[in-house]
Amino acid sequence: MSTEHVEQTIPASAPVAARRAALLAALDVVQGGPEERFERITRIAREAFGVSGSFLNLAGDDVLFHKSQQSDQVFPGSTPILDTFCGRTLDQDGPVVVPDARDDLRFSDLPMVNNDPNVRFYAGVPLHVGADATKVGTLCLIDPNPRALAPEDVALLEELGVWAERELATGLDDDRLRTVLSGLQPHTVDLPGWTIGGTSIPHGIVSGDFHDWRIDDGTVDLTIADVMGKGMAAGLLAAGMRGALLARRHEDPSTAVAGLEEQVAPDLSAAEAFATLFHGRLDTATGRLAFVDAGHGLVLHLHADGTETVLRSLDLPVGLHPIGMDRAAGELVLEPGDTLLLVSDGALELWDSTLASLSRLGALHRKSPDLSTFLAGVRGRALEHDPGDDLTVVVVSRDA
Repeated sequence: MSTEHVEQTIPASAPVAARRAALLAALDVVQGGPEERFERITRIAREAFGVSGSFLNLAGDDVLFHKSQQSDQVFPGSTPILDTFCGRTLDQDGPVVVPDARDDLRFSDLPMVNNDPNVRFYAGVPLHVGADATKVGTLCLIDPNPRALAPEDVALLEELGVWAERELATGLDDDRLRTVLSGLQPHTVDLPGWTIGGTSIPHGIVSGDFHDWRIDDGTVDLTIADVMGKGMAAGLLAAGMRGALLARRHEDPSTAVAGLEEQVAPDLSAAEAFATLFHGRLDTATGRLAFVDAGHGLVLHLHADGTETVLRSLDLPVGLHPIGMDRAAGELVLEPGDTLLLVSDGALELWDSTLASLSRLGALHRKSPDLSTFLAGVRGRALEHDPGDDLTVVVVSRDA
C-alpha cells in the first residue's frame, strides 16, 4: 500500500487542546493502570496483525499517554508527543500507514526509529469521542520490519478502532448518567416550622439509593429506598422506582406503594434484585406521618426529650413481597423538637454495621447546630470510614 500524504502535526490549537483535555477528564481513563476492556483490543490487534507492538494512546497537550500496550519492549507511561508517530499524525482524519519509516522524511528522525525498538513499520487509526468527534488518541501498530497492509487489513484496524472508541465513550456515558441521576436529588427545603434535607453518596458511579420529598398544600411525601446492589444497574432501577412514585404523589402511602410494586416488581425480578423502601406522607400542621415500610427498617425517631425510637419494618422488600397482598401501614407523630433520620444501610457501615450505628448517627445530629453542619459531618465520617456501599441520610425536623 502506498504511503498516505501526511504533514507533520503541529501542537493543537488552544480550543482543540482544551476540548480534548475536557474530554479526557470526563473519560477518566488517563490515570490508573491497565484496563482489560482496552487490553483486549490491543491484544487482539497484535495477534491479528502479527506485529511486535500494538498501542491505544491518548493525546495530552504535549505528551502521548500509552493507556494500553502489547509490546516486546514496554514503553513508559507517556512519551513527548512530537517524538511519536501518533503525535505527528494526530491531525489526520483517516488511517495512516507507513511501510518503512527510514524511507519517510516525516518520521525518519524519530528516536524510536533510530534507536530501540528500531521501528520501521507503523499503522494507526484516529480515535474520536464526543458529539463533535474530537480526536483524543490513536490505535496503532508498530514493527521492526517494513511491511504493507492490504485494504482488508486497514478495514480490520479501523473496526478495532471503532471498538476502542465505543469503550472510551462508555466513560462519557457513565459521566452523563452520573449527571442525570445526581440531578434528581431533591433540594433542602425550609417550610414554616420544618426543615427537610439530606445527602446521598454513591459507592461507585451512581447510587442504588434514592431519596425524595414532594411538598403539596401542607403535606410532604417522603421517600427513601435502597435497591440491592451498587452501580449502574441499581441506579437505573432506583430511577425507575422514583419515577413510579412521582406519578403517584397524590395517593396515600399504602395505595402508592401497592401501585409502585405492581409496576416495578417485574423489572426487579428480571434483574434478580429487590429494594427496601420507606414511603410516607407528613401533615405539616399536625406532625402526623402515615407511612409504609417495605423491609427498610432504618428510621430513627429522635424525640425532643432526648429519647429515641427505631422504627422496625414488618414487611418484605419490594420485589419479594407478594404482589396484591396488603402491607402493614404505620403512623407516628413528630412533636415540636422531634427529628426523623431516614438512612440507607450504608449509614450503618460508618460505625460498626449494627443498628447501634443509628444511635451514633443520632448523637451526631443532636450535637450539630444545624442541618448543614450535620450533613457535613456525615460526609466527613464517610471520608474517614468508607462505608463500601451507597450512603443516604434524610433529615426531617420539626422546630421546637
